[in-house]
Amino acid sequence: MAEFAFATCLPGFEPAVKREVARRRPDLRFAYSRPGLVTFRASGPVAPDDVSGSVFARVWGHSIGAAGDLATAKAMLAPFAPTRVHVFSRDPDVLVPPEPWESLGAAGPAELGEVVADVIVAPDEPAWIGVHRHDATRPPHAGGSIPIAEEPTAPSRAYYKCEEAIAWAHLPVAAGEVALEIGAAPGGAVLALAKRGLDVWACDTGDLAPDVNALSNVHHLATKVGALRWEQLPARIDWLLVDVNLAPQVALHEVARLIPRLKSTLRGAIITLKMNDWAFIDELPALAERIRGFGLTDLRMRHLPSNRREVCCVALR
Repeated sequence: MAEFAFATCLPGFEPAVKREVARRRPDLRFAYSRPGLVTFRASGPVAPDDVSGSVFARVWGHSIGAAGDLATAKAMLAPFAPTRVHVFSRDPDVLVPPEPWESLGAAGPAELGEVVADVIVAPDEPAWIGVHRHDATRPPHAGGSIPIAEEPTAPSRAYYKCEEAIAWAHLPVAAGEVALEIGAAPGGAVLALAKRGLDVWACDTGDLAPDVNALSNVHHLATKVGALRWEQLPARIDWLLVDVNLAPQVALHEVARLIPRLKSTLRGAIITLKMNDWAFIDELPALAERIRGFGLTDLRMRHLPSNRREVCCVALR
């Protein structure tokens, strides 16, 4: 009997998932999709700890199939003996009540090694049932969400992108460290880091939000990255953030000029790679190698909940 893998994603990103899986996982063949859900037929067994085939997958695992009622779902899940149940909407903007599926088992964040039942719901449709085994590469919350407390003063979405990257990658950013952000205006990520007690140098020709610019640990370098001079930078930089509205190849070319100055103290980077079209997906391996060339060899990529047509890359020494 054939086995299947499933991936959930931001609705509209199904082509990205399919294109990347076709490149990375030739053992899988596209089978079925709905907005926010894609399944693949496997040439062999699919275990709950199957390796994700796409950075755009919010949840990835063994696909079991559709269940129209609770009894059917229980029977489908019984062979896998899940210890955690995650009920979530296929489209995060169209919330569906979790009843009655929440009675399948314990909810809450998954612990390392737990087998998680994924119950993916949509209005007026059967639930889609799958399972995955939680590990350190996956967010522990239902649907791959990364809960971040709302910040009313955040001037941009970059605040949440930064906080999600730190939470997802377990980055050890700490008060007293120094960060440089390229493409900082209007200061969302700058605010996130400054609130954590970092000394933040913000490079952008655009203005920072007044409340952000007024912070004593924020320093605005009102210049574009191509004109930024080494002598304008502090003696030590621990964290580099890049979020510029340039093609990824161009952005990395501009940043490469600064790396010799940063390399001796740099602990890691959060780099937002802008995606202009689906062909960008084929460039991800080359972009990863370019970043590793900066001396940041521990690298991972993910389409975070607050990302749109972009990918978050976290790279550490």
